[in-house]
Amino acid sequence: MKRRKEFLLDESTVAYLEKYRDEKHCQTMAAALAGIVDDHRHRNDIDTTAVVIQQMAEKVTELLSDKLTRLRLGVNNADRNSDIIVMLLNTLLGYQELSSLITEETPQLQKARAIEKERIKNFREKKLDREAKKKERPAEVLPTIIDDDLIES
Repeated sequence: MKRRKEFLLDESTVAYLEKYRDEKHCQTMAAALAGIVDDHRHRNDIDTTAVVIQQMAEKVTELLSDKLTRLRLGVNNADRNSDIIVMLLNTLLGYQELSSLITEETPQLQKARAIEKERIKNFREKKLDREAKKKERPAEVLPTIIDDDLIES
């Protein structure tokens, strides 16, 4: 049901209404005003939180991607060196007592580096194979676990 109301509007508001009327092809100023009110009423229907979070995540990723890549490479290098050191210490401590510190690069150190490089390569190949298999096969349905399947300790 429509009701008649009279409004006093300033020139800029009238100009805005006329522009809206022309853009939206409304027949009357009342239809243009009703369209603006309707747009305003429904603008909060969209969940802006998810949109804002997504945009913020993209921006943060864009700003930090170079720094995070450098950090990841540094951590990977430290992890690789730690694995080499652990292998060397396991070998050395298992077979002999040490009375001094060895500072030069030994054949054992070179071998440990080669072993670690091979291990990383194998892990990477396995990861790529798993990812390729996931892409090839459709999503599988996980089996339902029933009480009889659970192992009690």
